[in-house]
Amino acid sequence: MFGEDGEPTSASRIRRESSTMDCDHSKLNGTMFDIHDLHNYLRDQSAIYRKLVEQADDPLVKTELRALASVCDEIVDNIEDHLTGGEDHAPRGPLSGLS
Repeated sequence: MFGEDGEPTSASRIRRESSTMDCDHSKLNGTMFDIHDLHNYLRDQSAIYRKLVEQADDPLVKTELRALASVCDEIVDNIEDHLTGGEDHAPRGPLSGLS
């Protein structure tokens, strides 16, 4: 999608940028990651989504990116609880009621 000035619109620009965030399956194929790798990966993804929120113009796109960041954060919180042996199973975010 392009605006009247020929420049990509916010949604298409974010779609193009987010495609670079997809997993490189050639790196994942047959590789086992430990929980710390997943933790770090999700923290990085959350930061990327939050950065894209700042660049987005479309309110719907911003909402979706915030939701993705929130999911990453919630999973990281669960991983941290698991790593520390924590028994804190209290709801944390908007997705906690979905399970």
